Amino acid sequence: MVDKVNIDLDEQFLKKFFALTERIIPEGQEITLLMLKKQLDEIESELEASKASAKEKPGYTKPTLQQSNSSSFDDVGSFGDDNFNLPKKSILVIDDLGVITYQLSVLFKSMGFEVVMSKEIYDAIEKFKKQTFDLVIMDLFIPTEREGFILLEELKKVAINKQIPVKIGIMSASAKKEHKQLCKMKGAEFYIEKLDDWQKELLRVVQELK
Repeated sequence: MVDKVNIDLDEQFLKKFFALTERIIPEGQEITLLMLKKQLDEIESELEASKASAKEKPGYTKPTLQQSNSSSFDDVGSFGDDNFNLPKKSILVIDDLGVITYQLSVLFKSMGFEVVMSKEIYDAIEKFKKQTFDLVIMDLFIPTEREGFILLEELKKVAINKQIPVKIGIMSASAKKEHKQLCKMKGAEFYIEKLDDWQKELLRVVQELK
C-alpha cells in the first residue's frame, strides 16, 4: 500500500504527515476505516510526488540511509531487505493515544516492518506473549508511569523466560533523570523524550538497525 522509502528523504513530508494526522485524529478519538483510507491515500500521493520530484533532479541517485548520532540498538542485521529475501522484522508499538500508534504504524510499515499496535498494558502483554517481536516501542505513561514500569518489567520477564532477544525502547514526555535511569535499570535499550521532532529522532534510532 505504501512503498518503502527513505524517511530522511523529505523532511517537509514528515512535518505535513504529523500535522495532518494530529488534526484529523485528535487525542482520544477512534480511527475509523474511512479516516484510515483517506489518510493512506493522502500519504501515498505525497510519497509518489516526493519520489517523482527527487528523480527529476540532476544527478539523482537512489538515496541511502543517513547515519546519525542518536542512541541505537546493537547490530541485529538487515530489516526487510528484498535483495536477500529476508523476512520482515516485527515491531510492537504501545501507546494509549490513537494518533501516536497510527503515526508510528504508517511510518514503520513504510520502512518495511510488520507492525502491531496496542493501547493498554494487558492487551500489549497478551500480544507480546502470543507473537515474537524484534522490537517494542512503548510509551512510559500508559496512562501513568507506574503502569509503564509494570509493563516494561513484564515484557522483560516474558522475553527472558521465552529467550527472545527483543529490544525495548521507551518514548515519554518526561525529562526526569530518575525515569530515564529506572527504565535503563529495568532493561530499556533507549529513552526518547517527546520533544519537538521526537518522531524523527525515533525513526533515526530505528534506522540505525539497518
